[in-house]
Amino acid sequence: MSDFHDDSNAYEPDFGDASSPWSEPVRSPAETFTKRARFDVAALAPWLPRLGATLWLERKGRRTNAPATVGARGVLLLDHPALTTLARCTHANAHVQVTSHGPREWLSFRDAEGTALAKLYLLPDTDYLAWDEMIAATGLAPPTKEPANWHAHAAFLRTAFARLGAAWQARLVTFEHQSLPWLSTLGARAPLKLSLLGLELARLIASSEGAELLTPLHAS
Repeated sequence: MSDFHDDSNAYEPDFGDASSPWSEPVRSPAETFTKRARFDVAALAPWLPRLGATLWLERKGRRTNAPATVGARGVLLLDHPALTTLARCTHANAHVQVTSHGPREWLSFRDAEGTALAKLYLLPDTDYLAWDEMIAATGLAPPTKEPANWHAHAAFLRTAFARLGAAWQARLVTFEHQSLPWLSTLGARAPLKLSLLGLELARLIASSEGAELLTPLHAS
């Protein structure tokens, strides 16, 4: 994956992030379909702060008015507007892709209809050991390798949609989690520091996703 000026790594437009271990029906021969699994945001929340600096993407206009989830672990309060979209997500997907800029790993979060509502990208500043431990501890399948090939029409559509206006918003974030009996909170803030390499990759990912990069983190 790269920006729109480096089409050698462009990939399918994100109409729902179909190529994943737990995806909706396959949409093209290049995509992988295996199984669908439920997503427990409360189980994932304690692990997110351990990652350090990451890039968070949310699809515009998909926030919920109920910024909390209720499950077997109690109530999880999503303590930042950018995270409230997680209340609508029922499935999570792990991805990895090797690009001309190096390997890229991320999670995508989808609703019951299979639409990708949010994504979490790793950066050079991210703790990759914590990432591996999180994947194993939360029962997420090992990331599925995304196809390196691309289709010209897909790259064209992604560029055209980006010109019409960014469908995503991107933020540099570190997560914060607090836990009390039957109540926990998941918040987000801007990283205290970020390497130049991390910032450059964040800009590259945002460009490739057609996302508006908001820096620093704010509750828009």
